[in-house]
Amino acid sequence: MILDIIHNISVVDDLLSDSILDTKQPNDWMWFKQLRYAITNSVCKVGMCDAFFDYTFEYQGNAPKLVHTPLTDKCYLTLVMGMKLGYGGNPYGPAGTGKTESVKALG
Repeated sequence: MILDIIHNISVVDDLLSDSILDTKQPNDWMWFKQLRYAITNSVCKVGMCDAFFDYTFEYQGNAPKLVHTPLTDKCYLTLVMGMKLGYGGNPYGPAGTGKTESVKALG
């Protein structure tokens, strides 16, 4: 929970520093690229940009928490937009950098 709160504080600080909350533009890039949840007609959806998917409450087990970094957010954005287009994703990089954990956390 602490890791999520720290990440959320960082996101809010970024939005405030870019004056996103002052302009109240829902399509501003800094807001648009955030992973967010929305409930419409009693259905929870999760998504980024203009790609939203039904949140179906699958139990993933008690997975270790992922530390969110700017690279994690970029990975999420790439994977979500790929899913929107009907493609998959394959994070690539050196061993031990959190690729598998990022995909699991997004799932």
